[in-house]
Amino acid sequence: MKAFRALLLPLAIAAVVLSGCAAGEQKTAEDTTRAVYDNNIDAVTQSFTPELAKQVSRAQLGQLSDLMHSKGDYKGLTETGTEPDGAYDFRADFSNGSLIVKMKLDPSGKISGYRVIPPST
Repeated sequence: MKAFRALLLPLAIAAVVLSGCAAGEQKTAEDTTRAVYDNNIDAVTQSFTPELAKQVSRAQLGQLSDLMHSKGDYKGLTETGTEPDGAYDFRADFSNGSLIVKMKLDPSGKISGYRVIPPST
């Protein structure tokens, strides 16, 4: 019984740590997607790696924000899975549809990849 209890504590700690990581990734994706919707380049790029931040233009961000606004009011994200390369997949819900958000983080937790694409039909 002592061995069982000794094993239970590390498993409980691991579960808390893993759920905290998932919550952090969800919040990063949520905050960034909200910033894209709001067409706020400073808020978008603050979570990006320096390399990725350099690639963002105001025109591109405006186009992406317009695409999101064409779907209606932003409602939030739902994680839908992960990719073999470590990217996270989300569904961004709007009042008139949804878009797919793919996000990849570097080891420090900065966004090294972020894409928004229409769902496949």
